[in-house]
Amino acid sequence: MPAPLLVPGLEWRDGAPWSRTHGDWYASRSGARAEREHVFLRGNGFTASDDSAPGRWHEHKHERARLTFGELGFGAGITFLCAWAAFRRHAAPGAQLDWVSVEHAPLDPADVRRAALGDPAMAELAPLVDALCAALPPRIPGIHRRALDGGRVRLTLLWGDVLDLLPEVEFSADAWCLDGFAPARNEAMWSEAAIAQVAAHAHAGTTVATYAAASAVGERLAAAGCEVRRVPGANGKREMIVGTVGAAGARAVPDAREIRATARAAAHAHVIRTLPPWFAIPAPCTDARRALVIGAGLAGASAARALAERGLAVTVLDAHGPASGASAAPRAVLAPHLASWQSPQTRIVAHAFLHARATLARIGAPFEPCGLLHPVPAEDAWGFEQAIADWGWPTDLLRVTDADDAALRAGTELVDRASPLGALWVADAGVTRPADTVRTLLGHPAIEVVTRASVVQLVRADGTWRAVTEDARTFDAPVAVVATAGIPGGTIDRMPEPLASDALPSVPFDCTRGQLSLLAFEDMHHVPRTVVSANGYVMPPVDGVTCTGATFERERLGVPASPHDDAVNLGHAERLLPVLASHSPERRGAWAGLRTAVHDHCPVAGPVVEHAAFAAAFARLAHGPLASAWPAAPVLPGLFATLAHGSRGTCTAMLAGELIADMVSGSPRCVGNSMLPAVLPQRFLVRDLRTAR
Repeated sequence: MPAPLLVPGLEWRDGAPWSRTHGDWYASRSGARAEREHVFLRGNGFTASDDSAPGRWHEHKHERARLTFGELGFGAGITFLCAWAAFRRHAAPGAQLDWVSVEHAPLDPADVRRAALGDPAMAELAPLVDALCAALPPRIPGIHRRALDGGRVRLTLLWGDVLDLLPEVEFSADAWCLDGFAPARNEAMWSEAAIAQVAAHAHAGTTVATYAAASAVGERLAAAGCEVRRVPGANGKREMIVGTVGAAGARAVPDAREIRATARAAAHAHVIRTLPPWFAIPAPCTDARRALVIGAGLAGASAARALAERGLAVTVLDAHGPASGASAAPRAVLAPHLASWQSPQTRIVAHAFLHARATLARIGAPFEPCGLLHPVPAEDAWGFEQAIADWGWPTDLLRVTDADDAALRAGTELVDRASPLGALWVADAGVTRPADTVRTLLGHPAIEVVTRASVVQLVRADGTWRAVTEDARTFDAPVAVVATAGIPGGTIDRMPEPLASDALPSVPFDCTRGQLSLLAFEDMHHVPRTVVSANGYVMPPVDGVTCTGATFERERLGVPASPHDDAVNLGHAERLLPVLASHSPERRGAWAGLRTAVHDHCPVAGPVVEHAAFAAAFARLAHGPLASAWPAAPVLPGLFATLAHGSRGTCTAMLAGELIADMVSGSPRCVGNSMLPAVLPQRFLVRDLRTAR
């Protein structure tokens, strides 16, 4: 359960933002932009957007260079905005900027805008301020990835406690901005454990800058391996602290064991959360310039878009064309997985839902934000209330509502009046059109789509992957992503690309057939204007036609859409909305397709291991995690998979694509280390090895 977010305690004093919680200003009242540029840009050796000399930006003049900043204290985002403006001016057009920032008391977008534009010097950055405010995630604890500037700027926001979240994300910053409130007023952000986390996310040559001049801050940075210097501060302040990790004259940078000891001693339970060797992530493919993606459905298109935005030229191969498989469904529900308990699936899908909503808005894919109602019996309401509290979602986005409010939102009663039901209301849920989403994702200039390219072989030779098609065409790239759903070979006649099940023999793929039904009711007043969903769903009507579904069948996988399954789906609708039972609908069409999942209902996303070598390397796992000195997980270099998204693919496919692009490029990962093992492809092989006798 994540720690709840703090209330900002914001008030405005003479138009400037003041924190009642910490008794300090959010930004300088005598020039916030000038202060941030002096302290955090020039203090780290970079220059501001209006400086003529590039400073350290010249280190990143070559195409596809990537620069990573870390920040303690996002506040109103002014430091990030100043750095973004300078990056746009001084860095090469193809360069990439990753910004990782921790904030325990996030501000609302309206307050960020007001605070950022309170300094007249920020007026010229107003377009960046608007873009940032439009992208800011809701006040929900966790890791939030937001892409800006066409995807070349990635903002990874850690909403929560610094010692809860920084250990979750593996990255090495080129520069750190220590921007919490004054050390005497915000001790947690300047503690030994917090500074140890800064050191753990740094490398030799990483610079550190802060407006603070307190002796304790300098001593803690020096103990963490920084050469600390005092230089003139901003706006007339006598001094501020800057430093360089591992510089000549600095104390030795502590190794991981020392960092863990420091963090444990200072924070009692907060340690670096490294992945065990069997889940270790391989080194990034930083020299790769090209990538192959096999499969042009939602999973493949998401991976292709994320890789293209990292600067790779991507070739997408598909046996038919974009959105020709499960992604051809006419409509789909986008919502978190609703349950009255926490599980890896609920956490991953909730995280993925927030990411998908932001991605759809950024790329301009069609989305109908109609909200979703999940009927809840009275005896289950308390369990859902507890789950919402565990998730930490604000009640304006997710809450249990009574029968009257549910009926008002839906525009119709969910059940008969004799037994009214309340419902779980998800305000940001809605309806997508998967095929349009796929086409929008693939509409990037660095993506080439090759249709009628049924891949029959994927082999590695001379450091590159070669895809061979049925008609003997070949395509080469150092990075390859398999996104062919994971349907086992021979499941249906003439099934193309059974590559996933061949590459991942330990993954227990499960294939089911699903049908959606398009129905027109004579009286549309009883059709809901929100999605109503509980073991089936009814969507709001479009042009007088509503979509309901969906069936789950493990038999008759190759059978086309049928009237029988339309009747099953009508039964779903009548169960959710009994008033519809007195209305006979007209069938307006149906769609049937295959979905692939695994038994734990989490997607399969990440690097592909070499099965036999992995099984041999970790054969003693059954004797316990300390039974042997373990090697790094043997992987197939440059090969990744995004598969088994099942009925939640509209949520999880985009997060999986982003995660793979992070692994390829070496960016900070958008999924934390404690959640990552639940999606990695080798998790089933690890389970089998642990239980072997």
